[in-house]
Amino acid sequence: MRLLLSTFRLIDRAGSETYLLTVAEQLVRLGHEVIVHSIDDAEHSVLAAEHGLHSADGERGLPDSVDAILAQDAIVSFRLAERYPTAPQVFVSHSSLHDLQLPPQLPGLVSAVVVMNEHVRQRVEAMAVVPAVVRLRQPIETKVFRPRAPLPERPGRVLAFGNAMPEERVAAIRAACDEAGVVFERAGSSSSPTHDPASRIAAADIIVGYGRCALEGMACGRAVFVYDRAGGDGWVTADTYGALEAGGFSGQSDLAPPGPADFDLSRYSPDMGLVNRDLAVRHHRASIHAEELVSVLRDAPAPPETTPAPLTEMSRLVQLQWHSERHALALYSELMALRSAQDSA
Repeated sequence: MRLLLSTFRLIDRAGSETYLLTVAEQLVRLGHEVIVHSIDDAEHSVLAAEHGLHSADGERGLPDSVDAILAQDAIVSFRLAERYPTAPQVFVSHSSLHDLQLPPQLPGLVSAVVVMNEHVRQRVEAMAVVPAVVRLRQPIETKVFRPRAPLPERPGRVLAFGNAMPEERVAAIRAACDEAGVVFERAGSSSSPTHDPASRIAAADIIVGYGRCALEGMACGRAVFVYDRAGGDGWVTADTYGALEAGGFSGQSDLAPPGPADFDLSRYSPDMGLVNRDLAVRHHRASIHAEELVSVLRDAPAPPETTPAPLTEMSRLVQLQWHSERHALALYSELMALRSAQDSA
């Protein structure tokens, strides 16, 4: 199949962008023709090239026809529906936090929606227009994210990994590490970006984070404590994995929410590494996810013939909304930083 994988932004190395590149590589391995496309970033081709992928150079670089579309936001969903009116479109919904990451509310525009946790499934199924919903698990490239060494008997290094962990939560984890005599490091934030997350993760003993970061830590055979801006789920174990996976490792599972005091290093065990690695390989291999995704793309029905809608204008309006939300979030983060500095003065 000729597949077009599209997203609004493809310059950050965040969760949805990493997902798109991960599945693109796997679909190429399966013999499919894959074109990676984004709207907002002129430099997206650089990131795609790092992964050995073919990328479309803007709108003019798009092919005349495709067999199916994989879209990650409403902006590209609307725009590509107008460009390829007969191509089935599968929408990957990564979050219920931003409206643009939920499927467009036009009947027949999207053939199927892929969700990767129960929170997003619940949100999608509550919408007025509900395409077929397919529940898959978050894919991790377990050949890249792999153990480099077994865990030691006593932890020596903790890595807080993620792009948006609030400073007060970072401070709480740092204080627990200082009290236990354990080295604390931070990666993935705007102040400490990393272009080789697998090596940074594998060099630590404990990973503190959420979402894909937690799963990457598991795949590297590290102990993982799920804790970030939305709350905490605590330690990943064989017993807690099911609830944590259902909640997307988001800190919002049905388990009792932990606070900083629950980051109890005495509960650490070197056995956590092997258990977490086995769970990641069994349930989250990117190759298995890609095979399941191919079935969804092949079975997705073509859009019905309908009266043309002003899809380009709808895309423009959603894009403006996204820029407004980003600006608001940036202002909120700045306000929180100022308040924190004021309280510390």
